[in-house]
Amino acid sequence: MSTTIHLLEEIELAHRFDAYRDAFPAGRGTFLLDGAGAGEHLAGFALLGSDPIASFRASRTTDRRRDGGLKARVTLAEGGRSFTLAVDDALEALRMALAKHAIDPSEYVARPLPLLAGAVGYVSYEVGQMIERLPCLARPSLGMPDIAFGFHDWILGLCHRTGRTWLSVVGRGASSSEARQNAERRRDDVLASIANFEARGLARPQASEAKGSVAPSQLRPLLSRDAYLARIHEAKEHIAAGDTFEICLTQPFEATADRERDAPRVWRILREKNPAPFAAFLDFPEGAVVSSSPERFVRLDAGRVAESRPIKGTRPRGSSPADDARLIAELASSTKDRAENAMIVDLVRNDLGKICRYGSVTVPELYAVESYATVHQMVSTIRGELDARRDAVDVLRACFPPGSMTGAPKIEAMSILERLEIAERGVYSGGLGFFDFSGTLDLSVVIRTAVFREGRAQVHVGGAIVDDSEPNAEYEETLQKVRALASAFRELERLETSALVPAAEVHA
Repeated sequence: MSTTIHLLEEIELAHRFDAYRDAFPAGRGTFLLDGAGAGEHLAGFALLGSDPIASFRASRTTDRRRDGGLKARVTLAEGGRSFTLAVDDALEALRMALAKHAIDPSEYVARPLPLLAGAVGYVSYEVGQMIERLPCLARPSLGMPDIAFGFHDWILGLCHRTGRTWLSVVGRGASSSEARQNAERRRDDVLASIANFEARGLARPQASEAKGSVAPSQLRPLLSRDAYLARIHEAKEHIAAGDTFEICLTQPFEATADRERDAPRVWRILREKNPAPFAAFLDFPEGAVVSSSPERFVRLDAGRVAESRPIKGTRPRGSSPADDARLIAELASSTKDRAENAMIVDLVRNDLGKICRYGSVTVPELYAVESYATVHQMVSTIRGELDARRDAVDVLRACFPPGSMTGAPKIEAMSILERLEIAERGVYSGGLGFFDFSGTLDLSVVIRTAVFREGRAQVHVGGAIVDDSEPNAEYEETLQKVRALASAFRELERLETSALVPAAEVHA
């Protein structure tokens, strides 16, 4: 039986925290979770890690279990070894992988950060087909794994409110002295990488960003306006027939982009112009994920309280403070938006009720309006006390995929969406974040997100369709939601054009 040692040190950094993503090798599982855009309603932390000690990947097969969920192929890598196996239940395999690295909460010397050591990654929307009996049509996809997590024994973290930075390291060994030696060696390696980066200064771009395999382009919709409007009408026909009450219909946009060069650029543009409570950069071997999400999917805290904060209801930011105030008041009083929000609140209450102590699920916040760089959103909060027999993977299974991205009832809406949407959603509409090895969980809803892979970048946006939805207004709402990312890709194109113009012409 191994021994665990936790080291926690407060450190000083010479540069802005998010710059330190560049201190670690590209494509090696580096992650950055950044809550710089969190307001008073959420604690804002930035969390960074790289070079995971293990990785977990899972993808669906076409075989089904007796309960109808799809089986999976899982690949586990650790200590230089990798093996792939067929499993009946990918989430059970994830639970077993997490259990191997579990830490008793008492082994942490303190908890100044929400993540001290754990698994960081994402769960794609189509994992719902592994959980429930749902149709699975052959549709185009980017080919990312359905589940991807890196297991990290060190975390660099910043509290945005206090400005304090911490390095958390977990070491394991056959004895306390061996565990401490391993922890100190890992700590010293991380500090050396930070020191080397600071010695180089911010002399960017790296060679990997100076040129790319393809020139970046602007985002373009893969559906015409008329084709998307036709799908809205079809969704409304299902609602009128009583098949479902609400359907979250989405559409994909795509651009050409070089993953190594353009994903970091999009991250920096969004970080500057559209900071969000759940911003994220995942630099995985298979591809990169850049997210500017404002929405918490589900959290399980150290007190075993589960929380979800679904968003339903959107307005653009105004052109002036008075216009902003008008739009906020319009959203807050909108009967349609409140009805959409209420449907998802009821759905989430039901999801949490499956795994929480009877009678403990409450709604402490209903129809709150929160403002972000480009939009105002209507948000509600649902909480419940987790049943003693349940854990973080049970929370994920019970709530997945996020109800705000499906419609209600969830299973019926997802079945209809499988036929209406032209491409797999992939990472979009899933959950992104972490499982701490001590048993806590925090995942965002993957929206306002670009996924980069093999010369392409893909973005999805959508909205809730209900009986009284006006199709043209719903289409325009999707354009509002894609605005920040579309602007980032236009900036990419401008940067690339500038780089190709000779210096004499630039200054002429």
